[in-house]
Amino acid sequence: MTGNWWKPVAGTPIPDTQAPTVPSNVTATAVSSSQINLTWSASTDNVGVTGYNVFRNGTQLQNTTGTSFTDTGLTPSTTYSYTVKAFDAAGNVSANSSSASATTLTGTPTTGNLALGKPAVASSVEAAGFEAAKAFDGNATTRWASVEGSDPQWIYVDLGSIQTINNVKLIWEAAYGKKYKIQVSTDSSAPTNWVDVFSTTVGDGGTDTISFADKPARYVRMYGTGRGTAYGYSLFTFEVSASTAKSLNQLEIINDINEVVDAENIQIEIVPEPVSELPQNES
Repeated sequence: MTGNWWKPVAGTPIPDTQAPTVPSNVTATAVSSSQINLTWSASTDNVGVTGYNVFRNGTQLQNTTGTSFTDTGLTPSTTYSYTVKAFDAAGNVSANSSSASATTLTGTPTTGNLALGKPAVASSVEAAGFEAAKAFDGNATTRWASVEGSDPQWIYVDLGSIQTINNVKLIWEAAYGKKYKIQVSTDSSAPTNWVDVFSTTVGDGGTDTISFADKPARYVRMYGTGRGTAYGYSLFTFEVSASTAKSLNQLEIINDINEVVDAENIQIEIVPEPVSELPQNES
């Protein structure tokens, strides 16, 4: 028999039943009284890893496609344990990683809102009634809103003088920032020099209470690089506070006093003034 008489027939595809390897090198780091950052080494898979499940104290938090995760809204001075699992497109899931634990930092009471009623500037405004000042007016029903569909966008407040701060609170409208930074500047006017004190790529809206090491700042900015929705960025509230708020001048005075006392080796003893005898009641 001659000619092309044989024709192959496609068989049934072999299902993918192989799970990804277990994520390794899981590390948990407490960065504030309410936040722990997680990182791990990537898993491998015969087809491809689709993502990772993150667990806190045995309860699944959410899925992520990267090898890092930021857990926020935690309780101060509390130890949390984390594990990670990898999964692929066929639904195969790896075993749990080794656990990693971290203890959140001790919380500190904060002062009042240093940004309340202070001048504010924004990169854009969606429409009249959504100006930057609305995020700092103390009214929970008014808000700043940027133009829609555009990145980056930012908003900053002028505290009026250099203050030592360590806490920012953001209350988002439905249009929230998924990727954003908190930045500070000590410029005297029209700030151009910004220093990052916090950043996230996994913002989820709602209320973000952000703590960081003490920083001098006159200007405080939210700089958004990735919107959480198709809209813009919108904040009901942008608060700035500190555990012990002091102006830079006050800090300099305290430092000067300490230097003088140290240099002169002065010992200060406080002796209470004796209470004078009470007059006798005359009979």
